[in-house]
Amino acid sequence: MIVKQKEPIEKNVIIGVFITKTHAQSLITMNPQFVNSHRYIRYIELAKANQDLDVTLYFFTTDDVSFEKKCVMGIYYNHQDSTWQRKRFPLPHLLYDRGGGSSKKSRLVIKKFWELGIKNINARHYFDKWDLYARLSKLDTISPHLPFTVKGDKAINIVQMLNRYGHVYVKKRRGSCGTGVIRIKKSGPDKFRYYYSYHGKLFSDIFPKQELNKILYHFFAEEPILIQKPIELMKKGRCIIDFRSEVQKNKNGRLIVSGTTARIGKPGSPIASNTHKEDYYRIKNFMKYLLQLNAQKANALQAKINRFLQTVFRAVEQAYGSFGEMGIDFGLDKQGNLWLIECNSKSAKVALYNAFGRQKVRQSFSNTLEYAKYMAKKQKNYKKGAKVKCLH
Repeated sequence: MIVKQKEPIEKNVIIGVFITKTHAQSLITMNPQFVNSHRYIRYIELAKANQDLDVTLYFFTTDDVSFEKKCVMGIYYNHQDSTWQRKRFPLPHLLYDRGGGSSKKSRLVIKKFWELGIKNINARHYFDKWDLYARLSKLDTISPHLPFTVKGDKAINIVQMLNRYGHVYVKKRRGSCGTGVIRIKKSGPDKFRYYYSYHGKLFSDIFPKQELNKILYHFFAEEPILIQKPIELMKKGRCIIDFRSEVQKNKNGRLIVSGTTARIGKPGSPIASNTHKEDYYRIKNFMKYLLQLNAQKANALQAKINRFLQTVFRAVEQAYGSFGEMGIDFGLDKQGNLWLIECNSKSAKVALYNAFGRQKVRQSFSNTLEYAKYMAKKQKNYKKGAKVKCLH
């Protein structure tokens, strides 16, 4: 006897998760390489987080949306047989951008959703590092926590900052996951040395001053960059230490810190992300075993960090609009000062997974979905489906 597989029941709140075509294809085909990677964990844990919630959740790409027919050919996880399947869904009440792409077509899809009154859980689907710095540096609450930064439109800017600070960080304005970051250090009157991490491997070389433009083009081509004063971060030997926090809003719209992870970078690496799995520490374990703080000092530092994270989150919202979640990278210098490194509107949750495990990742997604329900219920007529009249 053939038993017909049950399809997901459409519930009160509909959330469309915007993803890349490559990831969508990998889900449908259950590509073994993808399924065994950390990228897959984000999808399966998001689907499982939704299992007990009153939410219809589906994943889609730019090619899956029909604004004319007011529907989406979405992908959903079938919990009964552990497969990913396709089904026609209505347009969502809310958009959850998990990396749908930066192509012109992707931007048009997001713009069209906005015009239809379908809001994104996060006000921005990415941050331009220079734009973020320029906006936040105008706010008194956060400007003391920002390392001095200039645009990298001229190589002379790098030379001037090298003369001033001895070494600098050069970053892509739209880099992610630790890519697009090099550290340049003076290595004599007319020589520099760069440090660069790629796929977990560290590269370093000395080059003459006159080849600076060539080095910059090699790493960044025509992409816009910025130059940043170095932070004298806390270190373990030759390894820099930074932190990643997952900050979210809960079912009542209140800010919570889902998890803070200390990351110990590889020796000499300009970044601490993409390090060994054993070098990710839960913040409490880091303070107890590596900093060897007593309970009173650890609690005081934890409270200081949490206040800082809320300050950052609120400052970003003041600059851009409402967010449901944010990955915040920050550093602690040798004097105990906190520094904002960058914000991420689509956290990969790698640090959270490596330090806390899959259950914590699932809980973080549950928080976001609960907030999405809260957000949707604040909008009028959400039970009638997404609005389809343009708001011009």
